[in-house]
Amino acid sequence: MHLVNEVVTYVPAGVTMPASISPPTPVYLCVDNPTPNASPITLPSPSMEMVWHGEFERLFSQYFPDHWYLLPTNYPPINRWRTFKDSAKVRFSCQQCGHGWTSMKGRVIFWFYLNFTNSYGYVMFKLYGQQCMRCKNGCYEPAMWYPEEVVKVIGNVYNRVGQLHYGFVRPPLRIDRRAGKPRNQHNSELCQACKEGHCKEEWSFT
Repeated sequence: MHLVNEVVTYVPAGVTMPASISPPTPVYLCVDNPTPNASPITLPSPSMEMVWHGEFERLFSQYFPDHWYLLPTNYPPINRWRTFKDSAKVRFSCQQCGHGWTSMKGRVIFWFYLNFTNSYGYVMFKLYGQQCMRCKNGCYEPAMWYPEEVVKVIGNVYNRVGQLHYGFVRPPLRIDRRAGKPRNQHNSELCQACKEGHCKEEWSFT
């Protein structure tokens, strides 16, 4: 079993970033002026880079000549970005007491925007955590994602982008999850996505 739990900003091979956006610093973008004005997270992890960004590049490179970039964030972008929420089976491990648990309600939210002027597209995303039910110390543990769940959600947001910008007609939405049954029911009091009001629907596209 292999899981990944950190993300870094990544630029596809052979692609030059706009002068206003320089990797590897994650950025906080505005639609009207997509230039960085904050550095919300920096989580170096080669394993996560390989899984998340490898699958992203494999799919989104098909949108050439548009160039798409995947950017992790802790803060949602403002203005006219489109939003796609997805769910997955994930695992958590408490850094304080070592308690581990799985959840069928791992939450990721994607925000995406295509600048038609320069043919640059941006997909920002946030991975939501959960608190340890034993410690309840107010700290949200980061989710460890199974590679097949990463492939699923990247494929889903790829299809949503295709539906909006590239003429995809009713593209499929994968709703399957890795097999398994968590020992405990979902606790909304310990869920970051629930606390921020993002856990009502399993999937949504706005």
